[in-house]
Amino acid sequence: MLKKILAAAAVAAALLLAAPAAANAVGYPSGAPCTFDVSTTQAGDSATLTCVPGTWRDGETITWVGSGSDGASIVMASSVTFSKHANGDGSDVLHVTLPSDASGTYTITGTGASSGHVCSASLTVVPADASASTISDPGSSGLADTGSVIAQWAIWTGAGLLVIGLVSVAVAAWMRKVRSS
Repeated sequence: MLKKILAAAAVAAALLLAAPAAANAVGYPSGAPCTFDVSTTQAGDSATLTCVPGTWRDGETITWVGSGSDGASIVMASSVTFSKHANGDGSDVLHVTLPSDASGTYTITGTGASSGHVCSASLTVVPADASASTISDPGSSGLADTGSVIAQWAIWTGAGLLVIGLVSVAVAAWMRKVRSS
C-alpha cells in the first residue's frame, strides 16, 4: 500500500514540475517587449517608450505608428508616423507627447524594416482635468505583481493529494496497530 502512495505522490510531483515547462513551450514572438514608463497618463503629457537591448537588430530602421481616438495629433519627434534607427545593441527609446484633448487608449507600434519584428505598447490617457486618483491603477494592491509559474489549481491539487497521502499513511499505521494487537 505504501508503494502505491509513494507512486501517486511521485506522479503528482512530476505533474507539478512539468506544468511550467509546458507553459514555456508556447512560441512567443522573437525580441523583447517595448514598454511605456507609465501605464496611465493625463492628456497633453509625455511618456517614454523603451525597448530593451535585443528587441531590434543592431541599427535597424524602425517605423513607429501611433493610433488612438486622436492618433493624428500624437507627437513623436515630428509626426504620427516616424522612422528612426535602433541603437547598436538593438534597443530604442521614443518620447511620445499626447494631444491636450486626448482620452482613451493609445497604441504605439514599431516595425523593424529588416527583421520584420513588430512591437506594440499601449497607454491609457485620462482627460487633463481628471484628478490624480483617477490615474492610479484601481486593481493594484500596491505590491509588485511578480506572477507565478504554478497555476493555482495545481497548488490546490498538490495540497489535496498531500492531505490524502497523510490520511492514508495514518490509516495504514492504525490498521497495522489493530492487527498486531
